Amino acid sequence: MKRFIIITLGAFLSLAPPAVAQAGLQIDSLFNGAIVPASTITESVVSGKELKSYNLDYFRSVRFKATDAEIDRIISWLEVDALVAVNKEMDSEEGKLVYALLSFPADRNRNKYVGYQIKEVSGSKFVTVVYLTGKASLSDLKVIFKHR
Repeated sequence: MKRFIIITLGAFLSLAPPAVAQAGLQIDSLFNGAIVPASTITESVVSGKELKSYNLDYFRSVRFKATDAEIDRIISWLEVDALVAVNKEMDSEEGKLVYALLSFPADRNRNKYVGYQIKEVSGSKFVTVVYLTGKASLSDLKVIFKHR
């Protein structure tokens, strides 16, 4: 019996790391500094009562000037995340993703969203990625951002 418990426990523990790794999103790597140094990123993090009127409880965004290689890496992460999204809007120009809004399965009654946009200004490409959580619906977000 002791041997059975040890084998069962070993099998369970061998499955645990992949399950934990799958819990996050690929785009999290961007927020953790995997592409560009923190000194080149404009980051905003808001939580709490400032977001209550929007039915959100967490807002995090990063904006930075990006190279084509950095953009390609971000797009590859977004494409992987889009596979698990429950709703997605993605627009491309000239074969390159320029806009994405992904919604993910709710976690503890909190909806999760990732937004991505690339804009070219004076020949430089600027990427903005936003991560949001809260009770706001996708329709709510479209209204919020349309008025901003």
